[in-house]
Amino acid sequence: MRRLNPFRNIPTILRAEEIIEFAHNRSVRVSMKSSLRLSKIERTRIREITRLQEFTKNVKLKLKAIVDDFPSLDRIHPFYLELAEILIGVDRLKQALGAVHNCIPLIDDITNRHLEAMRLADDFRQIKRSRSAAKGRIASILRATSDNIDFIIEAKTKLGRLPGVIPNSPTIVCAGFPNVGKSTLVRAVSTAEPEIAYYPFTTRQVIVGHLTVGNQMVQIVDTPGILDRPMSKRNEIERSAIAALKYLANVIIFIIDPSEACGWTLEEQINLYKEVRRMFVLNPLLVVFNKVDITPKDHMEAARSRIPDAFEIVAIDGQGVDELLRRAVDEVDLEPIEESIEEYKAGLSQRKVQSPDD
Repeated sequence: MRRLNPFRNIPTILRAEEIIEFAHNRSVRVSMKSSLRLSKIERTRIREITRLQEFTKNVKLKLKAIVDDFPSLDRIHPFYLELAEILIGVDRLKQALGAVHNCIPLIDDITNRHLEAMRLADDFRQIKRSRSAAKGRIASILRATSDNIDFIIEAKTKLGRLPGVIPNSPTIVCAGFPNVGKSTLVRAVSTAEPEIAYYPFTTRQVIVGHLTVGNQMVQIVDTPGILDRPMSKRNEIERSAIAALKYLANVIIFIIDPSEACGWTLEEQINLYKEVRRMFVLNPLLVVFNKVDITPKDHMEAARSRIPDAFEIVAIDGQGVDELLRRAVDEVDLEPIEESIEEYKAGLSQRKVQSPDD
């Protein structure tokens, strides 16, 4: 599912020197057959003009591809836009893309002026010098914007590592301390092998699973390193990442291990639960006691007294999981989402039947 990341499939971007070398190699391979009845200067003129045009064409193709193949930052989902801002800075990326795009008219101007000079030249050496000068000036423009190209390549690399999610799909986000069973739950309910990726703010893995409810795809996401410790211990980047998650979550499942086999006390886990509830105040939040099969009776009673309406499951063997998922899907409220999708499709159909002059 990583292909769902809009930055994942950006084609390879050449660096400035690589573009120069690529265009040069293409231009020198051009073989022009001209009539022997033409003078040497005319044969030279035809050959050198064609080579300059070929060089310019390939440079422009590569620059245009850098800009056109990059997803539009004004059209991507806010989840990915937020992460792009955190990782590389949206304004800086737009500036870099704009700078690369602005090289194209400059290159056209240089090419046109030197082509005109080559057409008017009356010495074959002058024609060659003009072609060489044009290529040199175009190469200088590329080198001058090489920092922008390098920045775009860096952005492509970082953003391409983001987890692949369906931003407009109903989404369940799992929270809780490490080792409470979040990943086990995601794997247990997913209809296919869930994607395992790295969130950009932690070396720990993110798991994105998908399950089908009726005709609707529902995502379930485990985000270790983001929602598994108190806010006071998070840095600015992680806090921003939490803000990004708010764009996805339709319902939160907060998992507590009352057996404390996870290494965290019940009190610590409940404190984190209260903090997550404050962060996602508008999202339905379901509390789950996992590992109830190995939880001592007194621990279980203490947990129930603190949160009496929590679900009780054993994620590793599926006990109680079906009931939890049914409730989570009910909280997601698929019907309004399906209605909004149908309204969007209807709007597209209506626009198609309108004439361009409407």
